[in-house]
Amino acid sequence: MTPAEDPKPFEFAVPEDYERHIDEARAALDVVPRNENWENAQRVLADPPSREAIEAAQREAAEAMAMLAAFQQARHTGYDPDQTTKVVIDAAGELRELEFGVDAVRLGNHGLADAIGLAWAAAQDARAESQGDYTSRTGALGGGNTPAEQVLADIEFALSAREHERFGATTEDGLTKLAVNLRGRLTEVVFLQNNVLNLTDRHTLAEQLTAAVQRAQSDAAAVVGEIGAAHYARLG
Repeated sequence: MTPAEDPKPFEFAVPEDYERHIDEARAALDVVPRNENWENAQRVLADPPSREAIEAAQREAAEAMAMLAAFQQARHTGYDPDQTTKVVIDAAGELRELEFGVDAVRLGNHGLADAIGLAWAAAQDARAESQGDYTSRTGALGGGNTPAEQVLADIEFALSAREHERFGATTEDGLTKLAVNLRGRLTEVVFLQNNVLNLTDRHTLAEQLTAAVQRAQSDAAAVVGEIGAAHYARLG
């Protein structure tokens, strides 16, 4: 998965001579042909937005963009109950960081795989809570009344129908295989050699697992992109 680019700050300065421009535009209507374009311009200039209204809209847009930037830049951290494993994911659910503490060595393969799953679930819970807060502050999408909203609803339905699909990867050293679902969530970790942390150190294992997860997530994201593109094509 490729993280979304940070949104650019919203900037639109109301000209100092805004009111003069309105007056000049009204005067110009007296010397242009009275056709459909003239009628449209006349309606707009009859009641143009005030400077205060434009500035208020600018402030609201700037606040919304700042909120979106904070949401996209957020990182969500989860630990297993014994604090042996740390997982950090971003707003898109992409794995950003995986760490094993010194106590991870005593867990054994099955215990370590369980710890990764529990830490991931905790990070996902934190991410879901953040998404809920963001949605409540910005307003939820409509009920699919517009074409764009209907496309979003159709994409969500298509993703839900294919959540059983898995995208696998193996670490470079061949010690671990894993899988994620279509939404990039980790679903499986299997160590292929006994006592894996006797064969490699915890830092190397974390680095190789992170790289493998990100490859699997990239494969999943490519399919999500294809699904989205097929549905958005309907909008022309």
